[in-house]
Amino acid sequence: MDEYLVVANQTLGGEKLERTVRERIERGDSSFFVLVPMTPPHDESGWAGGFVAYEGMSGDEARAWFEQDGEHRRAQMEEARSLAERRLARMVQAIEEAGARAEGAVCDADPLDAVKKRLAESSYTEVIVSTLPERLSRWLKMDLPSRVARASSAPVTTIEADRTADV
Repeated sequence: MDEYLVVANQTLGGEKLERTVRERIERGDSSFFVLVPMTPPHDESGWAGGFVAYEGMSGDEARAWFEQDGEHRRAQMEEARSLAERRLARMVQAIEEAGARAEGAVCDADPLDAVKKRLAESSYTEVIVSTLPERLSRWLKMDLPSRVARASSAPVTTIEADRTADV
């Protein structure tokens, strides 16, 4: 059985990622673990190519967010976790409806750290990193796909959301 690690958040439910997952399922018996690094509300892009579009904050709003009291920040992070959990639940359901086993977890915002922890627990046939379009992607700016490839013995596939998606 092939086992895949999918790393995504805002692109969960996007057409390119779903097509890639379906292609892997068509290859034969497979299971997926979907790892969803939490995206703080100020880092949400507003990208509408996935399951849930979310209005992002401006740079000034993001700075103000960091200066807010702890209780308000905790509420914002709970909102971010809730959004990530909804995206995860929909992706797991979509994978299962397509005929494969799926599970997943929401994790802290550092995607590389989360992937390294997951790779220490399990081995995978392939790691699929799904990112926003290049101009919006923090993960591409930090070279996440290459860094994951160095941490993994499995091949890494990068799925970049369509640049023509409504952003």
